[in-house]
Amino acid sequence: MFGQCHREFFRAVAAWCGLPGMLPAAFAAAITVAPGVSAAQNTLSVATWGGAYGQSQEIALFEPFAKETGTAIATETYDGSLAKLKGLIDGSGTPVDVVDVSAGTLDKLCSDGLLETIKVASLGAAPDGGSIQDDFMDGGLSPCGVASVAWSTAIAYDRQAFRKGEPTKISALLDTARFPGKRALPKNPRHTLELALLADGVPPEDVYSELATPEGADRAFAALDKIKDDVLLWSEAKQPITWLLEEKVTMAAGYSGRIFRAAVGDHNIGILWDGQIYDIDAWAIPKSSNNKEEAMRFISFATSPQRLAEQAQLIAYGPMRKSAVALVGKHPIINVEMQKYLPTAPENFKKALKFNEAWWNQNGAALTQRFAEWQAQVESAAAAKEAERKAKEAAKEKPASKAAP
Repeated sequence: MFGQCHREFFRAVAAWCGLPGMLPAAFAAAITVAPGVSAAQNTLSVATWGGAYGQSQEIALFEPFAKETGTAIATETYDGSLAKLKGLIDGSGTPVDVVDVSAGTLDKLCSDGLLETIKVASLGAAPDGGSIQDDFMDGGLSPCGVASVAWSTAIAYDRQAFRKGEPTKISALLDTARFPGKRALPKNPRHTLELALLADGVPPEDVYSELATPEGADRAFAALDKIKDDVLLWSEAKQPITWLLEEKVTMAAGYSGRIFRAAVGDHNIGILWDGQIYDIDAWAIPKSSNNKEEAMRFISFATSPQRLAEQAQLIAYGPMRKSAVALVGKHPIINVEMQKYLPTAPENFKKALKFNEAWWNQNGAALTQRFAEWQAQVESAAAAKEAERKAKEAAKEKPASKAAP
């Protein structure tokens, strides 16, 4: 199973980055099949995501754990939805022992009493002998979960559009005088309003307290009004990067994994990490697990610095341990130094905001309604401009009428 996963992953990466389809000979050893599930004495069931992310876990985490412990990992792929995950773990006798969840899902399942309390002492000390709490980044440890990686919403931009000087601060998002061109933003108040406040000068630690006040909400929408004539709103994750490559926009707020793939394939794409908004994936143990001790053993293994670094070399998600980031090297296929593409790399993490889904669930109703009204105004104005443009083109193409004899 693991050997097949290696082959699929390496071929996917090669195609993904525009490399030849044949696997490099140097990686023949890397796809050697490890002892199979049937050969292991025990099996641990893990619910996680699929795709390249899940395959990176197979290679960096699951296979090494099976080799080291004799316990094989059987994966249950799910779509990330809370309802689906609750169906997997809400009840006795569930086959799922460990779950990979987003921060928002972790908080909800924990508050509903469906997860075990994590024993931080089981994670051991930091490599330098210091506190494990200090080695994890903000939000990395919680009562019911241990963070593994972070992904983020960051700003990608067209380097060719800013040859006189590339943007280095999130404030550039609102500065169309120095950095002209359209901006691609999420068609959603979540992330968009945070970006607006960050670009308007609000420090990351104050964003949610500011947004919770009427004055702060007004400030966020006033910031967006500065660029409303230059905004394209996206609803599909692929759109911001597509528009950037098609030169429809010069700056685009998009997901860091997709930005990495684009930047590796096109060196004209730059990344602005200042003001990034990050979220995390975490490991947790359902209370209904039948194998809690081995589950905790796996979490300790999977969140060790070396394992987190190995995964980050395969996919551009940032390890949530400082000691792990320092160990990240080159991607084994495309030979790219991965650290500069990680949300949690020190240079990228200086002005990062942790996304707060719980805050939005509690406070977001009025802001969502207000954003929908703002969105309607933006789209109506854009439609009117497009109609005017088409009318002018039609008038130019219309032949002049002949004069009467």
